[in-house]
Amino acid sequence: MLRIRVKLCRGSACVEVLAIANSGFVGAEPEVLVPPRVSEALFGPSPQVELVERVLADGSRALLPRALEAVEVYAVEEDRVVGPVRARAYIGGRFALLNDKLLGRLGIVIIDAGEGLWCFRDELGLRTRRGR
Repeated sequence: MLRIRVKLCRGSACVEVLAIANSGFVGAEPEVLVPPRVSEALFGPSPQVELVERVLADGSRALLPRALEAVEVYAVEEDRVVGPVRARAYIGGRFALLNDKLLGRLGIVIIDAGEGLWCFRDELGLRTRRGR
């Protein structure tokens, strides 16, 4: 499993979390799924949401709450920070998940998902990073 440290911000509220990449979470725009505890830190105890029907990785459909306000997402490594990328935030689950479009906009290239190996696009062939 590939886990990458990200910082999520809404205004002055920011939270750093380990997020899972390559989770089958696809979309037309950058999106992140955040657990309720992260949502509360970013949006407060009663976030304004809309219900959006999504097709899950297994092909089933679910209504998921999506915050009305977007978040700024940064990929955080010890030697660099990439971002921000504006993303829509869905609320639910136990783990933060990054969708395919968000990974692309952050310049993240998955080398080996099973081993947790990745790099930034400008490092391809020069450096391999290990997920956390």
